[in-house]
Amino acid sequence: MTMFAAKFPRKSTAIDKRRMQAKLMRYLPAYVSARLPMLAMLAGLGVASPPSPAAEPACGPYQLAYFEFGSFYYKNEKDDYVGIDKDVVVELARRSGCVLNGFLDSRVRTWTHLADGALDMSVSAIPTPEREKFAVFIPYYQSRNYVLMRKDAESSPTSLRDFLDNPTLRLAVVKSFKHGTTLDAWIDELRAQQRVDDYADTELAARALAFRRADAILSQPVVWAPLIKRNKLEGKLVFHDWASADRVLGALVLSKSRVSAADIQRIRKHIEAMRADGTLERIFARHVPKDIVQQLLLPPERSEAPRK
Repeated sequence: MTMFAAKFPRKSTAIDKRRMQAKLMRYLPAYVSARLPMLAMLAGLGVASPPSPAAEPACGPYQLAYFEFGSFYYKNEKDDYVGIDKDVVVELARRSGCVLNGFLDSRVRTWTHLADGALDMSVSAIPTPEREKFAVFIPYYQSRNYVLMRKDAESSPTSLRDFLDNPTLRLAVVKSFKHGTTLDAWIDELRAQQRVDDYADTELAARALAFRRADAILSQPVVWAPLIKRNKLEGKLVFHDWASADRVLGALVLSKSRVSAADIQRIRKHIEAMRADGTLERIFARHVPKDIVQQLLLPPERSEAPRK
């Protein structure tokens, strides 16, 4: 009986692997060359993967000052700061890639630092010719101020002139605030009679009204609700719309000496996009009623702060 030895494939050795690699290297150039026309055609059809987009240049970090201001920046029930201004800044940073480091500061100190070139930017700023010498303004809402008077004041004036003509009435304002052309001129006349008391913030001005140290304050619909509630002034005030022609713009304010021209344009572009796509309106609606939201919206053509 004849015996046959079974043949099994032998194990690959390092020498075999090197031989195989050598064969691949010998035929690979020809394989690729034969397919270059096909690759070129696919690229022309847009099938080839596009190159990675170049990253935008760095923007910031910039220091941004907030201030307590009604529904724009306030503490919620968890004692966290929230509000329209914070939401706008967070969304702006997300879209633009700019690093915006926010912190709370007094309004007087904020304007001093902006004028001195010691601060990058802030929020809810009203443009004036003097301020536009050192800063750029990018509006994102509009509003106007009302005169809020105590119902139990010594008299009940029916106009700015009536108030001015009664020497017993006093007005509390926030130092460095601007209120609109008509109201600012009226305040100047009251100052000439030493009937204006300046306070560091809106909370202190409202407290002066609550404790009868003042007969009136100036405030906006988007601001006064939390002030009235915290100072227990519900049902105790009359709201006078005595400067209905005034319209104040709320804007981001950017230091000309500290924020680059390229970053100013970048921020402006994203704020305008947020207005155009309805993002600003949705942010407003998180914090104020619908009727106030409509008052805050800028008209479509409003993209630059007006010269006053």
